[in-house]
Amino acid sequence: MNGPTPGMHLLLVIATPLIGALVAWVLGARGRHAVRQSAAVTAVITLVLTGWLIVRYLQSPEAAAGQPYATITAPWLTEGMFNIRLSLGLDGLSLWLFGLSALLSLTAVLVSWEAIVDRPVGFYVLLLVLEAAMLGVFAARDVILFYVFFEFTLVPLFFLIGIWGHDERRKAAIKFFLYTLAGSVLTFLGLLTIVLWNASHTGTVSFDIDTLTAGLAAHPLPMTADGGWLQMIVFVALFIGFAIKVPIVPFHTWLPLAHVEAPTGGSVDLAGILLKLGMYGFLRFSLPMLPDAAALAAPWLFGLGVLGIIYGALVALVQTDLKRLIAYSSVSHMGYCVMGLFALEPVAVEGAALQLVNHGLSAAGLFALVGMIYERFHTRSIANLGGIAGKAPWLAALFMLFTFSSIGLPGLNGFVGEFMILAGSFQRAWTGVSSAWQPAYLTMAVLAVVGVVLGAWYMLWAVERVLFGASREPPHAPHGHDAPGPAGDLQWYELAALLPLAVFVLWIGLVPATFLQPSAAAVRGLTSASARAFAERMQEPSTATHDRVVRLP
Repeated sequence: MNGPTPGMHLLLVIATPLIGALVAWVLGARGRHAVRQSAAVTAVITLVLTGWLIVRYLQSPEAAAGQPYATITAPWLTEGMFNIRLSLGLDGLSLWLFGLSALLSLTAVLVSWEAIVDRPVGFYVLLLVLEAAMLGVFAARDVILFYVFFEFTLVPLFFLIGIWGHDERRKAAIKFFLYTLAGSVLTFLGLLTIVLWNASHTGTVSFDIDTLTAGLAAHPLPMTADGGWLQMIVFVALFIGFAIKVPIVPFHTWLPLAHVEAPTGGSVDLAGILLKLGMYGFLRFSLPMLPDAAALAAPWLFGLGVLGIIYGALVALVQTDLKRLIAYSSVSHMGYCVMGLFALEPVAVEGAALQLVNHGLSAAGLFALVGMIYERFHTRSIANLGGIAGKAPWLAALFMLFTFSSIGLPGLNGFVGEFMILAGSFQRAWTGVSSAWQPAYLTMAVLAVVGVVLGAWYMLWAVERVLFGASREPPHAPHGHDAPGPAGDLQWYELAALLPLAVFVLWIGLVPATFLQPSAAAVRGLTSASARAFAERMQEPSTATHDRVVRLP
């Protein structure tokens, strides 16, 4: 008997968390234990189905070419001029982010095992709904479907922060929601403009992402004064929405508060997945559909990436709250992804795509461990922590592993991505820009290396203070949503949450080709038009013209 088609398999993966959320709701009357166990079972089933789908993709002919796989299309809203379809599929760009969403959703459930006592039914239902939305974003092949999933991620996280967060949870939730919603409105207007422009040339309104990419390649949005600089206007509209999601400095101000106030499970999903949606949007829409605007903006966005690296690192250096320090480290590390993407050099772009996964693993691990420390000592103050390694060696060992991953220690996943980004950026600075831009690019690339040093500084300083040195016993003062946490070293459910992440940290670091090859063709294909436009823009002026003048009879 044949198994499900790849398309039906993909649809089943996305539907499983929603079915699990319904089951958790029904089991709510049986108490917290039944609800959390059902959520864990749902997350495990989703992860197993996702792993099987990824294996099937890697064995398929589409993998080598980076083509969409497990596609499924069905009518959704096809009345009149509308042709919106339930269109799903995976390609090399979305594959690992889709898998990471399933993995970190299980992590989020397990790190909340004992932490969530108040209203557990609502918490786990929202966590599973958030998982379905995250999976849907990376599988959507229709603009409207993408936007629905893109926006729907806001709703569960808003309630997770606002209800189960810490002291300033309501302020953090409202700020998070308003910032991201405002940016998303501009993103929607930009995407709608792309759809209407394509329809004006083809006579058909299509929301299919591949169709729009091909249509704009044949009939690009105008990038001249006569055309009203429409391509740049649309690029800016998309940029604001995606930049807030990343977040790119100076659109980052919602992030530290959201991270600090969110429950640990929410921080895991926020750092590991939701910060990647903006970069995914740049790769899926901005660069392939608006290449001339992307080429014009690339040097400035490359610089914003470097600014984020240095700013995030310097602010992290002065933090006294361990979770806030990790939050600002995310601002810094996402700066490398922005820098690598807008270097528009193949090596750097592939490194940036891999670094999205790398940062998701290391940041999720660190936020999970900070939550575990808080459950034991009810403080995140670095000054009030110390000597944890002697009391919880497994906790200390895993904290050090994810710290070394974050700072790019050779042999771990973070090194591979950062090295490719930096190598590609220096290559771009030396050979891929005009002489007028070369000093600026070289300076920015050097500053990014300085950011690596700063990252090692603040992370190792935090490790030394928190894990080693004199043992300090902060006063236990549970309040609000804080529950009495586990004592001593990591419990089984905490190890189960962290060890799979540790395996991938080592796997990617030691055998990076396993993860680079499936995404290379897709990533290069999506950025090739912007890279060509950038190369044309960076050509030295007058040389070719001078040759033509000299050869005239």
